[in-house]
Amino acid sequence: MRNSHTSTAQSDRQTGVGLIELMVALVLGLFLIFGAVTIYQQSRTAFRTTEAVARLQEVGRLAMDVMESDVRMASYWGLNNRAEYIVNRASSGQSLPAAFTTAQGAVIDTCGGTGSNWVINLDLYIVGSNNSYDLACAAVPANTAMAGADTLTIRRAADAMPAALDADKIYLQTSRIQGTLFVPTAGCTTPTDPTCIPAAYTPPASQSRELLVHAYYVSTQSTMRTDVPSLRRKSFADVNSATDAITDDEIVPGVEDLQVRLGVDTNGDTNVDSYVNPNAVPAGADVISATIWLRIRAEDPEVGFVDGKSYQYADMAAAFTPNDGFRRILVTKTIQLRNTRV
Repeated sequence: MRNSHTSTAQSDRQTGVGLIELMVALVLGLFLIFGAVTIYQQSRTAFRTTEAVARLQEVGRLAMDVMESDVRMASYWGLNNRAEYIVNRASSGQSLPAAFTTAQGAVIDTCGGTGSNWVINLDLYIVGSNNSYDLACAAVPANTAMAGADTLTIRRAADAMPAALDADKIYLQTSRIQGTLFVPTAGCTTPTDPTCIPAAYTPPASQSRELLVHAYYVSTQSTMRTDVPSLRRKSFADVNSATDAITDDEIVPGVEDLQVRLGVDTNGDTNVDSYVNPNAVPAGADVISATIWLRIRAEDPEVGFVDGKSYQYADMAAAFTPNDGFRRILVTKTIQLRNTRV
């Protein structure tokens, strides 16, 4: 009986965890928790970074895709790709063609100032301003054009024939040898009706195309937020209304700079001889290509991130170093124009 009691007492004293064992277990547990938290934080940071970069790349692709499709079609006039063969076009300072009324002439000048013939200046099928906003049509929202950004204006015909003519639009009627700008008579809407198009043109040997004029620029504001920059586009819309002459649409928010250099052919061999600023195309030269830079900025700053990169591109005299919390990428592309002379 004595031996049995002694064995039971010894067994009772050996149950439970000692203080040292408990402390070791707590330390190991803390290490495991710390490791799990660290891995979670690093994974979350990597996810946010990846998501932010993907968003910037998405914005860059969208903006570049819109501009690229427009730039490629610059100098497209339907069945004719020679602007000098198009009647009723006019350069800046020339008299308004008789095909347009005085009131329509004022609308045609809307974005270029009096006497600019901004809409019908087809000889300048791709042109712009360098490091400034020089469009006479106000920025939308008002006075918010980004300082130091370029603008780019493209003139061309629509890709397809219209289903019906609109008396508020300017159209190109082109054949293989010539073309004419015209405004349809009110009520005459059939593009294949010879009485609705300029004389001496007979479908299907000629085709109607709406004249498109687009001007790209960067605004300090976006549609939804005044603290987010955006890429915007002005488009010629209504030749009979000064109020509705130009529309202004946001392409995508997040673009804080647009820079352009145009590749010009100065000797007629259809090869680029040099790249110039968009407002410095030599007289008589043909624009063969355009190189576009877009600097894309995140909509919100990122905690713990500082953008200390130096961005220098296009004709920038000095690098841009933001040193702020916004993540950025720079996208660039050289686009060949399809309708240059051959």
